[in-house]
Amino acid sequence: MSKLAGRSYIVTGAGSGIGAATVARLIEDGANVVAVDLDADAAQKTLDDLGVDKGRAIAVGVDVSDESKVDEMTAQGVATFGGLDGVVNCAGVRGVGNILDTEHGVWDLNMDVNIEGSFNTSQAFCRYAREHNRPGSIVNISSQAGVEAVPNRLAYVTSKHGVVGLTRGVAIEMAQHGIRCNGIAPGMIATAMTAGMRADPENLEKIRKAHPIGREGQPEEIAAVISFLLSDDASYVTGIMMPVDGGITAGAASF
Repeated sequence: MSKLAGRSYIVTGAGSGIGAATVARLIEDGANVVAVDLDADAAQKTLDDLGVDKGRAIAVGVDVSDESKVDEMTAQGVATFGGLDGVVNCAGVRGVGNILDTEHGVWDLNMDVNIEGSFNTSQAFCRYAREHNRPGSIVNISSQAGVEAVPNRLAYVTSKHGVVGLTRGVAIEMAQHGIRCNGIAPGMIATAMTAGMRADPENLEKIRKAHPIGREGQPEEIAAVISFLLSDDASYVTGIMMPVDGGITAGAASF
């Protein structure tokens, strides 16, 4: 039997990258999925590309920073699948800028999507699960930049550090109720979001050398860890922020 058979999960950021790969992996592992993206058409394309049976997945267009819309989406997932077993928060944005030149619009967008969005979906699920006395699991996507600072990405760094705090806080608050909350801190992953950083061959070589494993990761490698954290194989795991980063945060390279 597939390890997530009969379970139902919300996946945000489902229109591309890690989110789309996560939808594919959870479907493969037997779960039902509410595929959420700001762009409803992108979320639907993810499902269409997978050829998913309509009884196992729905696509929903939602701005995760909008609390009321997140509540509606959560209720829709419950109504569609008869219940929910967790949330995977993959929706995210980046922004360039340091303390001197970061624009407030960039700052606000990073906080709205990366922090507010993860908070809204986590709160909606936890409230639902407590009301119905259901266990569950939440997985938040932070970043290498959420466990150590990187230059000229101040809004992103701050928001992703916030995701670490959110993950640990929810974990200790909800463990007694059977709800686990964990996070993943990816290194460089080959997605559309990072395409600009990887476009220049010289910069790509620097990126690869910075990762001891010698390459960038693939979205499917993150999705595999997400599936593990959602499953009963991780039943004693909560409150962690797992680096899936090719070793980049393990320590400084010798020279």
